[in-house]
Amino acid sequence: MAHRQVAIAAVLLIVLNVVACTSRIGQNAPNVAGVDPRDTGLTRELLELDRQIQELEIWLSDYPGQFESEKERRIVHARWFSAVERASVLMNVDLGNPEIQLRAGMLYRQGHNLDIPEAASSAYSILSRCISLSPQHVECRYELARLFLSSDARFAPAAEKLLLEARSLIAPAIRPEFEAALANAFFKQGQRSSALRQIDRYLTLVPDDVKAQRFRSTLIFEVKRDAQFEQ
Repeated sequence: MAHRQVAIAAVLLIVLNVVACTSRIGQNAPNVAGVDPRDTGLTRELLELDRQIQELEIWLSDYPGQFESEKERRIVHARWFSAVERASVLMNVDLGNPEIQLRAGMLYRQGHNLDIPEAASSAYSILSRCISLSPQHVECRYELARLFLSSDARFAPAAEKLLLEARSLIAPAIRPEFEAALANAFFKQGQRSSALRQIDRYLTLVPDDVKAQRFRSTLIFEVKRDAQFEQ
């Protein structure tokens, strides 16, 4: 009898521990902005997409993509294609979800930087649809602005408009990456003085950004050169 009572107590202790652990997991489960936290399946898929997209940014943050070899480019292409397949499945399940649209648009923006044919037009269509589905969507605006800035300079005014809208939507918060992108938008429009003021604003937020410091030095040189020509 004593052994039976000990066994029952042990089983009860295991059950209680499992319940407690499950409760903690539920409380600490990662959430995705714009997604019902109860939809754990979609949350899991989007978090995996976020991981893949972030890894691809190492090579595909801007145009053209940066690779050390043709072999590396092929590896990145395979990883990109795998992520696009995952996003395509999700879009087929729920075409009206702006969070899925955002990630698909980000992937096709990266595909443009990888020189995938028609990737830019796909990114434009998907990110524009995202904004139509969610008119206040900040991230879709930012990603579409990034697409414009990695394309022809004639799209820079559209990028500036999107970035100013995104900045307004998050005010009074500040996103340093928005400020850096705005400096690039001004520069691509030939507005070097505005670009210099903007990169100065960014560097007050991220003073150790070496790339931005180099960009600032280039702008100072060009602004001084322009001033000399005007005299």
